[in-house]
Amino acid sequence: MDTPTEVAREARFPKWAAALTDQDAFQQEQARLGRIWTLLGLTLDVANDGDWFTAELGGRSVFVQRFGEKLKGYENRCAHRFYPLRTEKNGNGPIKCGFHGWTYNQEGHAVGIPRCKELFGVSPREMSAKIAPIEVATCGSLVFGRFQNPHTDETLEQFLGEAAPIVEAMCTLKRRPRTISLTVEANWKLSYQISLDDYHSAAVHPTTFGKGGYLPRKALRYFRFGSHNAFFLGADENALQDMVEAVKQGTYRPMRYRIFQIFPNLLISLFHAQHYWYVNVQQYVPVAPGRSFMRSWYYRAPFETGQGPLARLWDAMSEPGRAHIVEYYIRQVNSEDNGVVERLQEFASQQGGWPRIGYAEERIKWFEEAYARAMTD
Repeated sequence: MDTPTEVAREARFPKWAAALTDQDAFQQEQARLGRIWTLLGLTLDVANDGDWFTAELGGRSVFVQRFGEKLKGYENRCAHRFYPLRTEKNGNGPIKCGFHGWTYNQEGHAVGIPRCKELFGVSPREMSAKIAPIEVATCGSLVFGRFQNPHTDETLEQFLGEAAPIVEAMCTLKRRPRTISLTVEANWKLSYQISLDDYHSAAVHPTTFGKGGYLPRKALRYFRFGSHNAFFLGADENALQDMVEAVKQGTYRPMRYRIFQIFPNLLISLFHAQHYWYVNVQQYVPVAPGRSFMRSWYYRAPFETGQGPLARLWDAMSEPGRAHIVEYYIRQVNSEDNGVVERLQEFASQQGGWPRIGYAEERIKWFEEAYARAMTD
């Protein structure tokens, strides 16, 4: 049981807010979150043998590389003097350190060490040098990774739960999506929390979502599964399971806005724009206590539309123009949200106790409960 002193300290310096300002708390947070399945990138970025890309996981640089039919991931540092093995965002080629020329095979073992016998007195095999692996798995075209977790052998499919077939259906891409990248001068949690908040729209987004006021409570349908949650606009209590069954059977057709929040920092939304349905995959990558990096991929929803030949031709011709309008909309919404969270970050040191959470913000409470579990795992 917490002592009165600990309770008083929690009221003034709440654990949920510690990593917003404290570097040590931020590093401890990221070390724990690095053991949870996290989006790293797209399979389209590693389509060919030898392709690789870098990403951030648990506050550490990692890279994913294709070896034939397999994707493998490693921490981005040489086992010799810890020089980064990959110094660009992406590329193609063998794993070779640019500092001393050490090379590694697809199992992460150092197999080429210049002057090894002369300088170290043993052969490369006898050195037994190896770069640290990470676990990698895919769902649709999304590549997830995590550092090995001694407490669980949970697969990515098990981690995603009910969302697994939905994410696969929504995020299986045949062509490269359009992208948006933004630096946000605020902690990643503040950015993620505002995406879980259905109460702020009228005040923060009057030009993008309209001035019609707030959605009535009966229009808000929330679902919670594992550490994740979803919001379906104007749906019934069986809507999530109905969607799971429909995407499995290939019969799902979008009708209303839906958003899936995948813990810890990923959201996938299905929205209607310019008479067509789009998917936006968005992630808030932690950089520092007061800084995050938002990256977003958006594309036409990959569901059958029943268009005839002429409609498909017009669709293809007009899509570039529509895509620019959709991008403007996404950027505008993010700009409005970022203005709020950056002001919150300026006063992050004044976060005290727990905020008052209403029904339209309930998913923030769910997220914080999942976060608390992750911090004590």
